[in-house]
Amino acid sequence: MLEDYPREVVLKDGTVVVLRPLAIEDEARMLEFLARMPAEECWFLREELQESAKLHEWLVKLDSSRTVPLVAVRPEDQRIVANVRLHRRPSQFLRHVAHLRIMVDPEFRHLRLGTWMLVDAIKLAMEMGIEKLVAEFVSGIEDHARMAIQRLDFFEQAVLKDYVKDPQGNYRDLYILVKTIHREWSDF
Repeated sequence: MLEDYPREVVLKDGTVVVLRPLAIEDEARMLEFLARMPAEECWFLREELQESAKLHEWLVKLDSSRTVPLVAVRPEDQRIVANVRLHRRPSQFLRHVAHLRIMVDPEFRHLRLGTWMLVDAIKLAMEMGIEKLVAEFVSGIEDHARMAIQRLDFFEQAVLKDYVKDPQGNYRDLYILVKTIHREWSDF
């Protein structure tokens, strides 16, 4: 499944980054990456990985049958500039569904890095036998990402009004988008 990695991609401005699976050796680089992310975006992560001990425990316990993390790194210094994760539940009735979470360093946004990461996540999902990809976005925080993902045939499945709270205690809507995965690339 991960035999195509590492692989280089060229961004809109000509920058080359390498996509590859996240490794336990990336712990310090992942902490640095998360520290560069806007605090309001990290607030809504399902796992609190910004702390060294929690990230270490998550990496050590990582089960590739349930979670597949990819990172984009700069080749010259191995700095992580984006990550995408596919999360799959072990229960049989949900094994055909994976949840997607993507984060891109603010310095690397608007360079189509997120698109490269999403295309790779879709390809991995196809290889895993996933039939539905689910992505969640917080209104007012991740609106640009939500609009971008819709260009890859993710459709709004639901809006949960006033579902999550931001750091100031304000309620925000949670958008749930779903993509049906096709068996072949030619089905797109």
